[in-house]
Amino acid sequence: LLAKLDDEADFETLADAFEQIIEHMQSHFANEEQMMKEAHYPTFRLHKSDHDKILNEARYVYMDWRTQKDNQALRSYFEEDIAQWLEQHIKAMDTPTAEFIAERMGT
Repeated sequence: LLAKLDDEADFETLADAFEQIIEHMQSHFANEEQMMKEAHYPTFRLHKSDHDKILNEARYVYMDWRTQKDNQALRSYFEEDIAQWLEQHIKAMDTPTAEFIAERMGT
């Protein structure tokens, strides 16, 4: 999406890229949540709520962007908000989850 913004892609191209990101987030989170359920991860609800929060936020940003067509706000969201969330989520949520699942599943 950022590369498409750099290339000054048209609205529909950007919309398609953003929709693909949201679809990927949904799929990725669903797979991760299934692994947590199977491993009986103790803080599953907390981890899932973090997924739900960012996914709902991304949907809101998408709808707002479709209305406002503010590409700079879109860029800022991905370069700042998403990047910061991802870094924090990996450190605080994904790493402990992966360690727990690896230990629980014997991998």
